[in-house]
Amino acid sequence: MALSQDREGNEDVRIVNYFNKLLMELSCDLPVIIVGTTTSVDQLSFELQQNILHIINIDNPSLDERADAISWLCNLSHSTALKVAARTSGFILSDLTFLVSQTYSEKYKLMDENEKENVNNGIEFEDFVLVIDKMNSQFAGAIGAPQVPTVNWTDIGGHNEIKKEIVRSLNTADFGTGLRRSGILLWGPPGTGKTLLAKAVATECGSTFLSVKGPELLNMYVGQSEQNVRQVFERAREAAPCIIFFDELDSLAPNRGKSDSTGVMDRVVSQLLSEMDGLQKNEGVFVLGATNRPDLIDPALLRPGRLDKMLYVGPCEGTDAKLNVLKALTRKFKMNEVDLYKIADSLPRCLTGADLYSVCYNAWQNAARNVIRQMENSTPDSSRAVIVSADDFVAAVDNLALNS
Repeated sequence: MALSQDREGNEDVRIVNYFNKLLMELSCDLPVIIVGTTTSVDQLSFELQQNILHIINIDNPSLDERADAISWLCNLSHSTALKVAARTSGFILSDLTFLVSQTYSEKYKLMDENEKENVNNGIEFEDFVLVIDKMNSQFAGAIGAPQVPTVNWTDIGGHNEIKKEIVRSLNTADFGTGLRRSGILLWGPPGTGKTLLAKAVATECGSTFLSVKGPELLNMYVGQSEQNVRQVFERAREAAPCIIFFDELDSLAPNRGKSDSTGVMDRVVSQLLSEMDGLQKNEGVFVLGATNRPDLIDPALLRPGRLDKMLYVGPCEGTDAKLNVLKALTRKFKMNEVDLYKIADSLPRCLTGADLYSVCYNAWQNAARNVIRQMENSTPDSSRAVIVSADDFVAAVDNLALNS
């Protein structure tokens, strides 16, 4: 690409013509093969492309190719290399080389003098994980991706079928059929855990996660809003495999012709539709949307090939469903003879995850107040733990009933 451009980045016709002339005058008894490299074939001048007989596109390495490269770069078993490759989605050969060198460097610093001679045999999977997490955080900061808090599937109570459907949708590209789902829309009342599910997807799937808020993309200048939408998808393609999460999608993609008189939102929706159609060319980008008003979203966005699956994230209606959420929320609690099933059975029939979070938070807060009162009447003890009792939960449930 640099061969056909001058210092200002404009096409230099003289250099291209002279290069073509040298190719035509090239004569030798032995065959001569000219190999060139570029990051974008489309940016080459048309006169230069006429001399290209064959184009080889080098894509990002697959899982097996990354495992082979890691095994070649260092002395690892194939099973360990596969585990490392599974955590390095989107890495290219230079990234893998840097990963191996940094892992050996960090491990070498922690070894004793006697162990340093056998550093090749002391590298384990956990050593790679620390460097991978550091590289992912640096790359996320470089492209402007937010730092998503760590949320695991175990932190989300219930919604088992929704979890399975999301995982199946993300893994359809591995079946080799060429058919894939490009996006999912999570819809339901506020406080049911739609955003929390998106955070868990970002943590569990090991992909780059871009969270987009509608007002951030809107701009007062003509054409700037559409450009912001294009830049989001360009960043996602650069960071593939990547998940784009549009929270409150109804504010970004309302029904065209009904939103405003200036037509700004209509152009934004049209740009969003064209970018989602372009995702078929890049299987590493997945769109996840969330809304509590799916009726306000433009119907064209919900057709197959775009957000072609709608999953309802509803409140907890049964005792078992509320029990699963309470177990997930109280995993790190220290409790004293608390029967969560009895607590779940005493709650109102229909509650959201946010309501149950409020119950657990208020119960822990009641226990913390009791500890503070005890410390005020005795010798302060900083090691005293906050232990939640059944009475604390009963008071929290009563408080919920009064506020509802």
